Parts: sequence; C-alpha cells; structure tokens
Amino acid sequence: MLRGLSPQPRLLWAIAIGAGLIALAVAAPVLVLLAVLYHVGLAAVVARDLAMLPTSGSYRARRIMPEPFSLGEHEEVKVMITNPAAAGLKARLADHAPAGLNPRPREIGGSFDPKGGIALSYATSSPRRGAFRFGQMDLQVSRQDGWLRRQVRLQLPHDVAVFPNIVAIKRIQLTLRRGLRALVGQRRAKPPGASTAFAGLRDYVRGDDVRRISWTATARRDRPVMVEVEAERGQQVMIAIDCGRLMTAPAGELDKLDHAVNAALMLAWVAQAHGDRVGLMTFDDRVTGFIKPERGTTQLHLLTQALYAIKASYVEPDFGHALTHLALRVGRRSMVVILTDVQDPNASRELVAHCLRLAARHLVLVVAMSDPEVLSARYAPVTSSGRAYQWAAMEEFVASRRESFELLRKGGVLGLDVVAGSLSPALVERYLELKERALL
Repeated sequence: MLRGLSPQPRLLWAIAIGAGLIALAVAAPVLVLLAVLYHVGLAAVVARDLAMLPTSGSYRARRIMPEPFSLGEHEEVKVMITNPAAAGLKARLADHAPAGLNPRPREIGGSFDPKGGIALSYATSSPRRGAFRFGQMDLQVSRQDGWLRRQVRLQLPHDVAVFPNIVAIKRIQLTLRRGLRALVGQRRAKPPGASTAFAGLRDYVRGDDVRRISWTATARRDRPVMVEVEAERGQQVMIAIDCGRLMTAPAGELDKLDHAVNAALMLAWVAQAHGDRVGLMTFDDRVTGFIKPERGTTQLHLLTQALYAIKASYVEPDFGHALTHLALRVGRRSMVVILTDVQDPNASRELVAHCLRLAARHLVLVVAMSDPEVLSARYAPVTSSGRAYQWAAMEEFVASRRESFELLRKGGVLGLDVVAGSLSPALVERYLELKERALL
C-alpha cells in the first residue's frame, strides 16, 4: 500500500470525460468554454474532497494483542485508530506484522464511527518461539462517494515475544479447577496423590466414584455427599528434553521440539499446582541446561524463560552423558520425564539402556510424539502399488517404535507415544494417573 493520494474509479472516469471534451473542443471551438468550466468544476470538487481527508498527523493508533504470544496458538491482534476528523470515512488497513506470526488477512477494512473511531482485527498463529517486531501501519481512507483516497503511514513499532503456550495452561487450569480430566470427556474418579487425608465434603456429581460417598453425611443432608481427600504433595518431577537432530522434524504446525516445550511447561505448571517440585534439563550431545527441582512462582518463571530460549541442534543426542548427569544431580527418587523421539530398537539402543539403568532409582517416563502426517499415510486407503509400498514403510516404522517401547516396558520404564498435537494434555493426563496410582 503506497503513501500519498490515489484516484477513485469515479475520478478516472471524470478525467476520461474531460479528455473527451478537450478532444471535441479541438474539432469544435465552441466547446472550449464548456471544457474549461468542466475542468474548473472538477478541480473544485476534487479539492473539496481532498480537504475532507485528514493527514497522517491527526491519527492516533494502538494495538491490543497478547503479551506474550503463545507458541502454536491462533490469537487475535486488534488495531484501534481514532481521529474525530475521520468520522464516517471508509478505511483500509495494512499492518506490518511480522511474517513469522502468519498474520491473515494482510489487509482489513471498515468504516470510522460517528466519533471518529475504528477497531479492526486480524488473526495470527505462532509456529516458532522467539522475538518479533511489529512495524508501521499503512492506512487508506476515503469518502463513501469520494474522488480520492489518502494513504498515510502510522509509525507504531512494537517488540513482542512468542513464549511456550501460556493460553493452553490457562485452559487446563480452568479444567482442573472444575475437577475434570485433561482429556475431554473424562472425569477424575479421585484426586491425584497417594494420601487419603480428609480434605472436606461436597455434593455428589454424576461420574464420581460411589465408593467415596460419605453415608453418614448423606443421611444428614438427605442427598449424596462425597468425601474429598488431599493429594500427596512434595514429590519431585524432573523434565529432560532432547534437543538433538530428530527433534527438529516437523510434526503438524510445529516441530517436535516446540511440541515438547509446550508439553513441558504445561506439565511443570500442573505439577507445581499439585505441590510437587519441578526441575528441567536440556541436552543434545551435551547437557545444555539444568534447573534443580524446586517449587513456587519463581521456579515457574525460571522454567518458562529456559523453555523460551531452547534451540535444537543438528547433532545426535548423548543419552548416556545426559542421564548420568541427571542421576548424579538428582539423588532423591523422582519422576523423570524424557521428551525425545523413539525409533527402532537398534537406533534407540542407547536410550533404552540408560533409561533402564535410571529406572532402578527413579520412575522414568519416556515420551515420544508421532507425526500426524505419517499416521494419516498409514491409515489412508491403498489404491496403487506405490501407495502399498508407502503403507508397508509406515507400518514397519510404527511397529519398530512399538518394539522399542516394549523393551522399555519390560525393564520397568513407562512409555507414552501420542500424536504431536495431543502431547500436552496426554502428558498431563499420564502424570495425574501416576499420581493417583501412587507409583512415585
């Protein structure tokens, strides 16, 4: 969108008519006066129209947007522009939003209200973490039946950051407060934790475990009453994220590392909410970061900042070095969640061996995510010989992953293999399940 003035279609037609009058005046001099009067009138109308289009200095603009943006979320940016002199004018806006936020549509239109205000919005999605910068805005204004369009540039630079998914944490916070499971359609049968200390009474809700009905309180109140018990607190959760080569692979809208980052932050928040200490280790061919398990808002802030800065490397992960480092730094029995990728038993031999060794002291959960496109190819109809070969390759890949998880299971290591887009709720659900079973 260019700055300055541009003609409306009706002005182009008027100019064309004026050119026709000039041509006729050359052939018939009697029409010269008519042509002069026509162009003088047209110039006066255009000048009046121009005077009714405000210049750039009289506009005030601001953006209303998430602070920070959340990785993988579809979010809205709203632009508010005010100028009393622009009341009733048509407007078209092109905001110079970062291309990395995938803004759409790039141009949006509307009309100023009678007070000279307009609110326009567009959608964004953030496929990667990092810092981004919004630039200026190009605004085009015109009258409904006008002759010109004025295009102005509004300077409104703004630096923003895309963090691990904060919006998903707010959603699951509301879900857990209502006593629901992280996965839609499931209800908590009992609160997490091995402790059965009395925590209070509440009315029965459909789906509750009838074994926890207090018959004494039920008789007094003449309606079913449930016994609430208190979750065990003070346990430790250690999250280890593989930042090696395989985690750079795309899986849906995000790559596997970003799915792992979102899941790690959600798990950290839920574990903190249930009174557990949470720590973080990142590694590739070496340990790149370590935060010892603690609890509290300061710890969550440290974890969020660390997850924001994680980057993948095109190197093979050294599971032996990483898990040995973790075992030396974390002496107390903990739930160790390893977010990585799992392949066939030969490729995953080192991961399996060191997880089995770590499981002698800790509760180890190996988490891997499947690419939804791979699964779609596996379940798509076989319509040709080429498609049959593709299906066989996908089936062999899935079977080899299953074999690796079976080796882990036989050694006492837990496994979780889910579609990448469902990783965060599935991991939280597994954590709550393990808490309920008192395996930690």
